[in-house]
Amino acid sequence: MKTLLIHPPCSLDEKQKTLRFPLGIACLASYLKREGLDVRIYHEPAFSARGLMKILKDYRPDIVGLSCDSANADICFELSRSIKAADHRILVVLGGIHATYFHRQILEHIPTVDVVVRDEGEETLAEIISYLSRKKAPNQLAKIKGVTCRTGRVIFAAPDRPFVKDMDEIPFLAYELLDMAKILPHSHNFADWWQIHSGRGCCYDCKFCASVGQWKRTLRTMSPRRVMDEIDYCRQQYHIQRCFFYELTFSINKPRVLQLCRLMKNNGIKWGCRTRVDDVNPAILKEMRRAGCERIVYGVESFSDRMLKLMGKTYTAAAAAKALNESHSTGIQSYFQVMLGFPGENEETLRETVEAIREIPKGIICNAVNIFQLHPGSPMYALTKKLGMIDDEAWFKGFKMEDFIRIYYPAEFIKKITRARDEIKKITRHKNTGTSS
Repeated sequence: MKTLLIHPPCSLDEKQKTLRFPLGIACLASYLKREGLDVRIYHEPAFSARGLMKILKDYRPDIVGLSCDSANADICFELSRSIKAADHRILVVLGGIHATYFHRQILEHIPTVDVVVRDEGEETLAEIISYLSRKKAPNQLAKIKGVTCRTGRVIFAAPDRPFVKDMDEIPFLAYELLDMAKILPHSHNFADWWQIHSGRGCCYDCKFCASVGQWKRTLRTMSPRRVMDEIDYCRQQYHIQRCFFYELTFSINKPRVLQLCRLMKNNGIKWGCRTRVDDVNPAILKEMRRAGCERIVYGVESFSDRMLKLMGKTYTAAAAAKALNESHSTGIQSYFQVMLGFPGENEETLRETVEAIREIPKGIICNAVNIFQLHPGSPMYALTKKLGMIDDEAWFKGFKMEDFIRIYYPAEFIKKITRARDEIKKITRHKNTGTSS
């Protein structure tokens, strides 16, 4: 059995060459490879249906797995039709957060999708391949935990598969299945920072985040020794000099961070991470810096106390600014991200965020200004459904995440949100270059 894994982009426009590190399918491919299975990844900067058709012809896979999030769902559906048109015998499998949340609706609306793998996919996909390798009928896949599939005309969802308890059992990523030279210069994160998978999920309750839709508000991390072993492997195999830990709240577990810092000291590898402003303090920041931490990205989201409370954050705007300053003062390159337009935003809260960013010292950089998008699986999505503002069927009638603010806010206020975004970008550009142009 041959398996081809794909994380499609949000557009098939070949001029769009942003290439994110495909962590989900990299984990799947690595697991399948360790099990001795034949697997490839199609992942190109200029992703195209034409390129996909070529690899289908050359590789002739039995299974094609598409990683489906709420941004690329329509492209996944379109590609599923192209795959079936090329070879109707191919089993088309969808996984990912959007597929997990809409597993039944996808099979109802998209006949060219055969199976949805819910939640964590490694063991489930390997079991699917095992079933098919033994010439089992596709309708028997309904016996596999974590699978939603058609049995005749009936859509059947098997029980959930328990999460992997010990993350150290996850194999090293099979980076050789990816062309890292193409990914790194176009990375969604930072060029030349090697991605290291070190944990899954989050235990916080941010209202906009869909992590709970897939990971059920669990947090599972790899042990410091396991993380260090993979870094050493990547240094030997790929000669890496910097790495970035692929984990949402890296510093939440202070004893783990300190243990990893002890292992990282004097090894010559510089590193970065994502975390929250309420998960750092001066002592832990100093230890991280001594251990080679060069860069931290914080998801601050707002500098309005009102908005932080609405978002489910547990810190104040003043505490966020204090943490950023403490981080910067240790010599760590400190970045932060903000979100504008979360439900409840008004002119005052926009002004609070813009003015606070204006006062942040030079060298602390806002590297992303996002306008709120509605993510299925998030607490906010559940609330909007309850209020009758959205329903699940809308996603199969052209609705997209970015459409929500046009439902929620008047057009004139959306212009104010956009102006605030542009102003923050201008402030950041000025702090980076010393000019306002």
